Amino acid sequence: MLVAVAAALGLAGGVLAVRETRRSGHRVLIERVRRARRIAYLGAKRSVALFRLQRRDPTAEELDQFHVHTAAQVFDLLGGMKGVVMKLGQMASVISDALPDAYAETLRGLQQQAPPMAEHLVAEVIRSELGAEPERLFFEFSHEPVAAASIGQVHKATLFDGTPVAVKLQYPGIDVAIRADLDNAFVLYNAARMMAPGIEPGPMVDELRARMLEELDYRLEATNQEIFGAAYDGHPWVRIPKVHRELSTSRVLVSEWVSGRSFYDLLELPQETRNRIGEQLWRFWAGSVTQLRLFNGDPHPGNYFFEDHAICFLDFGLVKRFDQADVAGLRDQIVALRSGEPDAVRDTMIDHGWAKADAPIDPARAKALAELINRAILRDEPFTFTRDHVREVVEATMGIMGPYGDVVRHVTLPPNQVILNRIQIGLMALLARLGATANWAAIMDEYVLGTPPSTPLGREAAAWPRVLGSDRPGTP
Repeated sequence: MLVAVAAALGLAGGVLAVRETRRSGHRVLIERVRRARRIAYLGAKRSVALFRLQRRDPTAEELDQFHVHTAAQVFDLLGGMKGVVMKLGQMASVISDALPDAYAETLRGLQQQAPPMAEHLVAEVIRSELGAEPERLFFEFSHEPVAAASIGQVHKATLFDGTPVAVKLQYPGIDVAIRADLDNAFVLYNAARMMAPGIEPGPMVDELRARMLEELDYRLEATNQEIFGAAYDGHPWVRIPKVHRELSTSRVLVSEWVSGRSFYDLLELPQETRNRIGEQLWRFWAGSVTQLRLFNGDPHPGNYFFEDHAICFLDFGLVKRFDQADVAGLRDQIVALRSGEPDAVRDTMIDHGWAKADAPIDPARAKALAELINRAILRDEPFTFTRDHVREVVEATMGIMGPYGDVVRHVTLPPNQVILNRIQIGLMALLARLGATANWAAIMDEYVLGTPPSTPLGREAAAWPRVLGSDRPGTP
């Protein structure tokens, strides 16, 4: 179904782009046509195949085989196209538990691995950005990437003083591909309406454009990484790789080499260990948003390495800055929900721009939806995140045809909430994979209400993140 929708949107967007290309002949518009046609072709091809299959009253095994084959083609398409298209696939992978298993596994593959660029292109990027061949800039340089994702890929190298480093290289021409996707407003706006029909798509699309364009400049990512590194310097279990500025440019980012277990390696560990890791992830999110007022807006499993007691946080390209009103919104939402008063919940939605004052929202229904989304932090007791809970939240919030469509159709999502909601749902999905249990309400209260640390990890982390002064990011 997702591919069929993409086909319809891509075909229509392609027609519009062809008309514009005839007028201007611009390289970005030509790329828009090419990319839209690829999506449309796959969607149409698989839709026809599914139609023929369904006419034969297929067995469950035949349907499974169809989904496995389609998932493989989706991986090749998304991985090969890179840019926004692949980024959307990675974003969808965070909530993959709501999709059929074949698609879920395919999307997870995009989190760390995708078809890499050719070896001669790797040397070309380094030469054009740093003025020399990789062998002259590094004592050792592996041309085989260790990870390939939506905008660039990572290689392992060694400096001449013996320091191992990770070299992140941006794909040649990816800026054109991304601008082609982001300029295809027809597709983006209609995709947003398909995902959340009751929500004005403008803020969602504008936010996506702004964040993706920021990701193209690795100098900004280096700055973000250094801000997080300074804020968590000396932390007992947060590790942020050091940036090597002398070798970093807008298309090359050289950082300290880190390694460890992948997220999926954790799933076989004892539940007590997974609970601890879940609390560490939660505290990093809560502390960064409420105190630093910025956070990595791309919380998928490929952005972490796990050591014995520590977590290495990677990829600071998609970082969102928040203001005090966003933090106040979190606090007011919790207070309103715990009051048990439906009118208080509805008033909070209006006060913080989530609904218009004259929106015909039933306060009781608004309260029920908010309680579902925030179930983990409502009561001072342990709560276990599950895949069923994440699926229920996704289904409740993604459209007017869902169980809370009468509320969702009247939601007016503020721009800052677009990324914040994605971060929250992404974090919930990670915790559900871990089956993590904790008293999340008590932990959250430490950050939004200023209560004392409620766990040993909280006492360890009480001094972090370090506030970076009055000019910290996000300060109004």
